[in-house]
Amino acid sequence: MIISITENDKQRISVNYSIYAVLLFIGFILSTGVLAQAPILPEGTPIIEQPFSNDPDKFTFAIIGDKTGGGLDKWHIFDRAIDEINILKPDFAIMVGDLIQGDTTSVERLDEEWKEFWEHQSDLVIPFFPLPGNHDITNRVMYDYWKRNIGRTYSAFTYKDCLFLMLNTEEWHAVDDEWTNWFGEEQIEYVKSQLTQHANVRHTFVLLHRPLWLQKDSGWELIDTALGEREYTVFAGHYHNLTLHTRNDRRYFVLGATGGGFTPKEVREIGSFDHYSLVTVDNKDINIAIIEPGNIHPADISIPEFKAKVSKQLTFKHNFNFDRTKKINSGSIVIDMQNSLEKILLTEIAFDSNDSWQITPNTLSIQVKPGQSTQAIVNLSVKSDDITPFPIYRYSMQYGGELLSSGTKLVHPIDREHMKIIKNWMLLGPFDLGLTSIPSNSNDIPNNFLSITLPDYNLQDLYQGRMGEISWIEHQSESDNVQLRKLFGEDEFTYGYGRSYIKSPENQVVFAQIKWGGNLGKIYVNGKEVDGAGIPNKNLYSWWVHFQLPLQKGWNSITILSADYNGYWDYRMEIADPTDSLKFSTKPNIQ
Repeated sequence: MIISITENDKQRISVNYSIYAVLLFIGFILSTGVLAQAPILPEGTPIIEQPFSNDPDKFTFAIIGDKTGGGLDKWHIFDRAIDEINILKPDFAIMVGDLIQGDTTSVERLDEEWKEFWEHQSDLVIPFFPLPGNHDITNRVMYDYWKRNIGRTYSAFTYKDCLFLMLNTEEWHAVDDEWTNWFGEEQIEYVKSQLTQHANVRHTFVLLHRPLWLQKDSGWELIDTALGEREYTVFAGHYHNLTLHTRNDRRYFVLGATGGGFTPKEVREIGSFDHYSLVTVDNKDINIAIIEPGNIHPADISIPEFKAKVSKQLTFKHNFNFDRTKKINSGSIVIDMQNSLEKILLTEIAFDSNDSWQITPNTLSIQVKPGQSTQAIVNLSVKSDDITPFPIYRYSMQYGGELLSSGTKLVHPIDREHMKIIKNWMLLGPFDLGLTSIPSNSNDIPNNFLSITLPDYNLQDLYQGRMGEISWIEHQSESDNVQLRKLFGEDEFTYGYGRSYIKSPENQVVFAQIKWGGNLGKIYVNGKEVDGAGIPNKNLYSWWVHFQLPLQKGWNSITILSADYNGYWDYRMEIADPTDSLKFSTKPNIQ
């Protein structure tokens, strides 16, 4: 056998008789499906066993719904469907009519509307079969236009042993005589002849625009009779609303629109949503998927270059120099927004309600066109002795009308360099929390935790812990977090204490914050619980809790009570000390 392939992709095949016989045998094997078998899997391969397809003639085709009858501003829906069909790459696509708005006798207008449609359809990379709908053939002028510029108004073909009947429900425009039915007598006879000629195909697909089985004396009854007992499925459009009917134990689909006009409804079972369909023929099984444009994407939908650009479109700069010697502190947030992307960016910003801070404005809406940039400023002010809770604002950015990014930000008036992390602690634990299950609501505080009291702080005392006798131990954390899980062990439903001291040169209230890594927590200063510093699950801003810490002149004890159900157990406490006037120790001289 000699096979040579030219640069023009033309093949010349020369075979001798014996090789030809072998090829015939292979062709027979393929036609019987013997070679279309399950893969040979290594022993122990994980698999949920279901039958593999054994049909070498398995194929798929797409069905596109109505584009017109409204929907003048919905070309993007149609275009998205075309893009997705290109990704799915079925064997071919069929459109069930209403390709243009139509309803005219002006040839110039028809030229314009068909030009517009073909411009959008031309992106499709697979064979395309258009059926006429009532918007495509509304009158005799439009009927003749279709015949002259597009081709037959009805047809049939076979593909991989399946018959496709492509019908025209507007064929009555072909005759000037008295109306008989929507199909016309000639089309009815054509359908009968095709069904007779292809009586033994494995399946028949009937496609038409109007679902005429729903109308009496439409002519469908003649086609229905001709279909007989063969296996078939029917697809129509026209009503722009998806409905599956069952007649003669066969499926009859009225498909919705693909960019056409209708009133959308969020409940998909109503059938009022844009979609196209993907039909898979696998031996005798006909599987039909209804696909809503917008959820099938090309492989390069998400690339680092785009994500890198997104991160640069919106920036927030907090300008706030907190000075407790001033009665009122003021600052601002500068919001810079640029658009180096291809669609309009719209950012919405809103501040949570806050009685302590004056915020102007407290809501913003910023829109930036591609290639442009803008800036907005939010002004902030607060009394120095009433800075908590800090302002929290939420933002969302839309890209071409779709959510691109969103988040929550905290206005933190204290510079990072002025926050001192307490790393030296005396620790005591673990103790048994007395629980065996996690509360179903994370905001529920178990009474077992609420009833815990502070122990006497005597370094020589012994306590009965979870695993036996324990005592206070000194710990200097190498990281910013005090990692209790590592120090106290892996036991669940436990609690423990941390104790440290702060020396203040005067009576004052300082700002403090703690990042809880356990499920429950409280903070005590000089044996008194600090309001607003506890239970992280009740805090709206991640795990951080921000609060005012009242200090007396001299040494002040800081006690952490922390409990954990399971997982990562730690805490990190920070104190604002911009003047470096505070001293920290685990064993102060408190005499």
